[in-house]
Amino acid sequence: MLSTPVGARRREAAPIHRPANVVVLSMTTALIVVALYTWYPVLPVVLQHRGASSFEVSMVYTLISLAAALLQLQGGILADRFGRRLLLALPTFAAAVLYGVVWWSSNWPVLAIALIVMNATGALQSPSFTALTAESVPPDRRAQAFSTFQFATGLATLAGPAIGAILLPTLGARPLMGLTAVASLVAGTMRITMLRDTQRSHSAQRFRIRDAFAGRLRPLTMASTAFLAVAALTVNGPFIALYAHNEAHLASSAVSLLFSVGWLPAVVLSFWLGRRIEAFGSARALAIGVAGHLAILGVWLLLRGELPMMLALAASFLFYQLAVIAWGTLRMEQVGQENAGAALGAIGTVAGMVSAVGPILGGAIASVVVPVGAFLLAGAVGVWTLLALRRLPAA
Repeated sequence: MLSTPVGARRREAAPIHRPANVVVLSMTTALIVVALYTWYPVLPVVLQHRGASSFEVSMVYTLISLAAALLQLQGGILADRFGRRLLLALPTFAAAVLYGVVWWSSNWPVLAIALIVMNATGALQSPSFTALTAESVPPDRRAQAFSTFQFATGLATLAGPAIGAILLPTLGARPLMGLTAVASLVAGTMRITMLRDTQRSHSAQRFRIRDAFAGRLRPLTMASTAFLAVAALTVNGPFIALYAHNEAHLASSAVSLLFSVGWLPAVVLSFWLGRRIEAFGSARALAIGVAGHLAILGVWLLLRGELPMMLALAASFLFYQLAVIAWGTLRMEQVGQENAGAALGAIGTVAGMVSAVGPILGGAIASVVVPVGAFLLAGAVGVWTLLALRRLPAA
């Protein structure tokens, strides 16, 4: 049992900095995301075409979210023991097989199970993404490393749906699912051959979920949980799109444009945001990002018309991108090097499972109380984030 979980900085060997890891991780992730997002935005339609009801589609999404959280602690423990490279490469090969099952499947339960298992194996990777990105560069370059990763994946997120809009009408979703399997196979091969491990802690101490609530990790776990809940209720949830369509009366095509154009400044300015984090400090930058994102989103709710809503959403997304990059930097500053993978995994498991409840609560409030109920809940959780950040110890 750790007396001060991962806070003990005793006899930590200096990590071996390998900046090329950041490039490899960014390139391989972008490759998968481009292929995936050619068809993933229409997944609800695909599930319905294969026989799923609306309720069953909702359940699939809930289970996918939970699966992405459950195995993060185990992934972090394994990464500390066997190295980040294996925990990044092997689940990618597993994803290639599972995307092959998605391509082959003809009924929705098989497709859903494959995606749920794929997200569970992806949870094993999650701590290694953060740890290897941060460990591959000196501490004063971490914000720029996370900016590089967010820039690459952001471009891929923009490009994938655009390519899908061209290919889906003629090819349909099934060939694009097969393409995602191929992309995952290529990415896994690149990761196993090109990534290089940084120094591992080799700690014999056990790390448990409850250690995420002990000592110096408690406020970080609280802040991470609250931040992910804000994301689930805003950027990663359905409520922005639903509000734009149902309350602001924008057409579906306009809602799609709202997101594609809205994300563009955040992606393009990722490196500039990284420099701002280096200037402000990661905790302060995360607080500014959360507060700015929610404040501008509150103004967005009052606007009408495609152009004003697009501009306001772009500004809100810019602050959110600042928060995302700062969050990655902050976690590594707080957990230190010893048992970093296990600590990140425990925090990710707790934060992911709790935040997965957010969309259900937000949807209930929006349908029973007021249409902006999810956003009011996001605001309350945002205050929780800021209060938790104030309790963080000095890194």
